[in-house]
Amino acid sequence: MDLRDLWRPGSTVTPRYVLWLVGQLPPDSALGAAHQGGPEFRSWTPQNYLLAAAVNLLAAANRQRAGKRSSKPLVTPPRRKQKARVIPLDQIARRQREQGMFRAAAEQSTQEPNTDS
Repeated sequence: MDLRDLWRPGSTVTPRYVLWLVGQLPPDSALGAAHQGGPEFRSWTPQNYLLAAAVNLLAAANRQRAGKRSSKPLVTPPRRKQKARVIPLDQIARRQREQGMFRAAAEQSTQEPNTDS
């Protein structure tokens, strides 16, 4: 399927159909990995996370049974990167208005004639 068909006149591809197709992508697809934080998440499906947790718990239990201290986990899944900060539209508009007021005041102060001479 060509996504460019979405914008071609007379095409039968609708945005709803494209969203449905995207919803059918597996969690280890490129889009799923990008949604989680990057390409390092590509092979990490929910099953792999559970398997890694089971391996780490079994390794810790075996070490405990042998009387040894716990060590680092054998398998460490990638951690999510910090999410980008989301700024609501009303805050953006308010900041633009405030900056516009400051800009207007700065322009007025530079345009005032010098009356000292």
